[in-house]
Amino acid sequence: MHNIEVFKEFMMAAEELDELALEGYYGEEIKNLVINRDSISVNEHLYDSLKIWIDDETQYGKEIVKEFILIFFQLYLDAYRVGGQEAINTITKFWMGTKENPELECTSSYSEFSRLFVETKLILNEMPKSNIKLYQLKKSISSITGTYSKGVEFIGKVLTTCIVLKKITLKETYNYYKIYNMKLYDKINLFNSDNNPNHQRLTDIINRNLRNAEAHLSLTYDFKNNHFLLKKKSNGKIVNDIITINKMIMELLPSVGWFAQAFIYSGILFVLGHDDKTKFINSINKIYG
Repeated sequence: MHNIEVFKEFMMAAEELDELALEGYYGEEIKNLVINRDSISVNEHLYDSLKIWIDDETQYGKEIVKEFILIFFQLYLDAYRVGGQEAINTITKFWMGTKENPELECTSSYSEFSRLFVETKLILNEMPKSNIKLYQLKKSISSITGTYSKGVEFIGKVLTTCIVLKKITLKETYNYYKIYNMKLYDKINLFNSDNNPNHQRLTDIINRNLRNAEAHLSLTYDFKNNHFLLKKKSNGKIVNDIITINKMIMELLPSVGWFAQAFIYSGILFVLGHDDKTKFINSINKIYG
């Protein structure tokens, strides 16, 4: 599964991730993971990457990530049983692009989202507990909404892969580029067209009104009442919808991170299941045992 042609666009994005990791931006464990990567096999590196998450007992929302991992993994497995290498190529295409169109790579999208996610956590951690100045509040709010928006953008790209995998499973023809260029709303509808409750669970985390509001600058923060005001259309009028800061920080922002983690870790498990059954079984037992 590792004999893959590497393209310039993917390498640029991967090198950026490496540089951030080596600077310690993602923590010492990730830094050491990158430092030691060339001295171990690909499967060992993937296993060690997954193990960092498995061993982290402090992560908020870990049970949700575990649930999402199973949904993604079943999606991969169903497509692989029908399409074999075509399913593998579809997953690989997400991260690396293709020879004909290397710009399809989404590693750069993940790199930017992960960087912003860490940056937002740092900003929130540095916020004073009291006497918060308006500029500090606005800085944190801007970081939160921008990161959430970038996370949903990443999810939209993942949905292209998910839709194609379902097409492979159902033995349906598809146009990858047409699906890739669909609007988020249309991707969600297409992905959920078979009413699979597990797949609907994945997309339910996306607050589409908030995503559109951020894109069209109609999301504002009412600092006096300590909540977001989301302008949206309702019955031919523009109305304000209230989103509490607690809902944003404790539910909406983490949810895009949970989705991204589950997609990545399920992919690692898929590779290990194909290439190294022992590491795969060990990982599954540690996650769900």
